Amino acid sequence: MPTIKVIPTGSVVCDSLPFSNGGTEDQADKLQLLGVKCMVGYLGAMNRTRLQFILDQGMGFMPVTFAGEYEDGSSDELAQLKALGIPPGVTVWLDLEGMKAWKDDPVQLIAKLNAWSAPIAAAGYVAGLYCGVPQPLTSKELGDLPQFTRYWAGQGRQVDRFGNLSEPTPGYCMRQFFPSVTWAGVLVDANMVGADYKGRTPTALFA
Repeated sequence: MPTIKVIPTGSVVCDSLPFSNGGTEDQADKLQLLGVKCMVGYLGAMNRTRLQFILDQGMGFMPVTFAGEYEDGSSDELAQLKALGIPPGVTVWLDLEGMKAWKDDPVQLIAKLNAWSAPIAAAGYVAGLYCGVPQPLTSKELGDLPQFTRYWAGQGRQVDRFGNLSEPTPGYCMRQFFPSVTWAGVLVDANMVGADYKGRTPTALFA
């Protein structure tokens, strides 16, 4: 039976759009042998077959949105989670990065993030925020988002719209490393899990 587990500190996690779009059983096997403990796949690209490849190798799985998917709430993401069979309790990441977010009015952006995360949390998922570059929000603005309880640091130097370093006040529980790498014949971003300042790490689906 699938189960939800907390990902231990020090675990290697890979996110990969190429794997989400067309990963194979052999690639999943080789990634696991390289020490990958969990995969992050893109909602709208992942399917049940590729998800099963991950779970069958003993790795965990967490879903992430494409950048900018907060515009119309989270109804599409909730439907995709149901289609993949992702149960409540798993961390669902929203990708916040890019010029679209940077150019958005901060007050309106925060309202959109809250509108996206509230139904996710109400459905029992753990709302997580991927903080990419450029990052328009300040450390306090990120930390004050009421429904987000996990934060993931993207590649690069997070600098807010005022030119200051941007880190959510609870800290990050996962960090992405530069540059992207090819492992097991597939392009991935390598990440490492570390507890945030409240001692929290992400939660993932395991077989």
